[in-house]
Amino acid sequence: MPFTPILRPAAAVLPGPAPLLAAPVRQQARRGGRASREGGYSVLEAVIVFPVLILLLMFVVQFALLWHGRHVAQAGALDGLRAARGYAATADAGQAGAQNYLKQIAPHLLLSPTVTVERTANTVTVHVTAGVLSIIPLGLTVDESASGPVERFVGPG
Repeated sequence: MPFTPILRPAAAVLPGPAPLLAAPVRQQARRGGRASREGGYSVLEAVIVFPVLILLLMFVVQFALLWHGRHVAQAGALDGLRAARGYAATADAGQAGAQNYLKQIAPHLLLSPTVTVERTANTVTVHVTAGVLSIIPLGLTVDESASGPVERFVGPG
């Protein structure tokens, strides 16, 4: 679209501030011409930027799921540790305690969790490994463990 000057009556042209009033009119006319030449670029920019923003948002949500999964696995290991370290408790009690905790708290967040409990005369170690629910298929896993002493009866003296 070619630039067409806007003509004003001679009475409106005064010395002094008149050129200041004419400048915005010219700029508006130029902007209109430039916008028509750039038609479609904003759509192209949106097509490029919008998927990048969605992907960035998906990475943030995936990171939050991974972080929450780590906390849940750690809490399950601690719950299994509490059950297995008790006086006259067994490693099976710790494994059952950790698995029950994981099933109740996050049945869909942690995928196929495995719990292993090692109980010696003095210490108990509970190890939880599981896959994390994925929005982006990255194959993320959590691996948490908790250790503590076994409770023992100590007589007086």
